[in-house]
Amino acid sequence: MAARYSSRDVAGFLVGLLGLAILLSGALLNPWVARLWQGALIVDKADVLAKYCFWSTLFGLLFLWIGRAIPRAKAGLLGTVPLVFLLAFGILFDRLLLVEFGLPLWQYDLELHYRHRPDVVRSLRGAGRPGDTIRINRYGHHDVDFPEAKPAGEFRAVMLGDSVTMGHYVTQEETFSHKLEGLLAERDHRHRTHQVINTAVHGYSTHQEARILEESLRFDPDFVAIGFCLNDVTEPFLIDERLGGVGLDYHGVAQTGNALHGYLMNETGVGRLLQQLQNRGKRLEVEKRRESFNVYNMSKLGVDAREFEAGWQHVLSGLERIYALAKERDIPALLMVFPFDFQLLDPTTHNPGRILAAHAAEHGVPVIDFVEPFAKAVYDDAELVEFLRARGYDNAEIQAFFAPKLGRVLVDPDHFSEGGHEIVAEALLEHLLERGLVGS
Repeated sequence: MAARYSSRDVAGFLVGLLGLAILLSGALLNPWVARLWQGALIVDKADVLAKYCFWSTLFGLLFLWIGRAIPRAKAGLLGTVPLVFLLAFGILFDRLLLVEFGLPLWQYDLELHYRHRPDVVRSLRGAGRPGDTIRINRYGHHDVDFPEAKPAGEFRAVMLGDSVTMGHYVTQEETFSHKLEGLLAERDHRHRTHQVINTAVHGYSTHQEARILEESLRFDPDFVAIGFCLNDVTEPFLIDERLGGVGLDYHGVAQTGNALHGYLMNETGVGRLLQQLQNRGKRLEVEKRRESFNVYNMSKLGVDAREFEAGWQHVLSGLERIYALAKERDIPALLMVFPFDFQLLDPTTHNPGRILAAHAAEHGVPVIDFVEPFAKAVYDDAELVEFLRARGYDNAEIQAFFAPKLGRVLVDPDHFSEGGHEIVAEALLEHLLERGLVGS
């Protein structure tokens, strides 16, 4: 005689089958299996895949248990099953969206808008180097881990800045912060060890850098250097809603004044989907505003030019705060002015360096303007440059002619290749030696 199955038996079997399906999805969507087809690029989504694997395992096992319990369960327990289903599918759907979108290198921050996500690894696929990685330490630095307390006899320097200082497109070993450590180990015999702390974050302007310096004072630095890029004057007014920007952030971090809203928009799959939808209409507006807030135009004007006056006030006030913090702690400071490629051939675009040097002098802070060192590294044949000019070549054509040499120091208009980082590291070493901060 055929066995009879009750509706509860059938329901339990189906729920158990669902649990197995969820477990199977976790067995496929995890960092270890995904590595088989993603290879080195798995580092970009290893964290979200691990989270999906955790939740799918948890709910898969839960559904297996519920499936076994349903035939014998009391009515009260059965009433909670729909709620468990809603919770499970809500979380799993959200985690699946995160597997699709991934999490960026940055996380939401209520005060700073965003900061580096601690203890993550991301590939350099954007630089055409998928096998190389960016590693962020526990402090949120593009740096190796180091003890918070400074060991006896150690020289510590803090580097502040944006993506140029951070080392966009390069590994930690290729940044000028790391290279300076190596140079100090060779040339400075006054200190036992050296730690150059790279606190820079993509897109940061001087007010964010001042806050980072406040946090970094716990590392007891002996020296602080600020890397300044020209788009510090213009970029915040394109992006930051608090400064009139459109709120489109290429870091993938939604700007909000509420911590819970910030978490939901930036750390959940549904939030990241909403960001994608919201940002569609903002990209064109950013490009239109970029025509006005143009770095090249800014470089040819003074500090009081109407369209850039607010930007200059914003960055200079941030620098003043950094200078004041360093002075309060008696920490020697240095401002480094980093060039755009067009400045290397066009003296009419050197106004920002002069503005920053005059402002720094008022606060007793020395400046290294890297326009000249980079120009010498690229356009080292002055006679050839003059010959090309005499033949009617404009700056853009001359730059194209010297493209191979330019590529040795810059990977795009303002970010350094490893050769560019070497120039900065060597200049920093000479500066430290001249000031007597390091030496024999």
